[in-house]
Amino acid sequence: MKPSLRQLLADSHVGAVAIAVLLLWSLNFVVRALWGPLSLVAKLVFAAIAILDVRYFLSSPAYRLVLIGALMSAFSYFVYAVITLAAAWLLSRWVFAMGPLRSLSTCRFRLKRSNHV
Repeated sequence: MKPSLRQLLADSHVGAVAIAVLLLWSLNFVVRALWGPLSLVAKLVFAAIAILDVRYFLSSPAYRLVLIGALMSAFSYFVYAVITLAAAWLLSRWVFAMGPLRSLSTCRFRLKRSNHV
């Protein structure tokens, strides 16, 4: 009898690698989402210290447009992060019947115990 796709993914390491890649993509998207707004805030603080006036930057329409663009970009990256995290969770639940971090830790212990030449 041929094993199912779920059983093949559980026996090989392809499922664990796919879950790990999806988790890393999710982390990458979270970092990208936070980078844009935080860098703008840092620029604002440094400029405010340099010229001692924050109101100039906050009242500028160009700065507001840049800030809105950065927030929209951050929101899209957060959506991508949630999608990839959900994909990792669903794949892990389907293949290993547990969450992604727990499934990766059990795969790690299984790799540690096996005798690969």
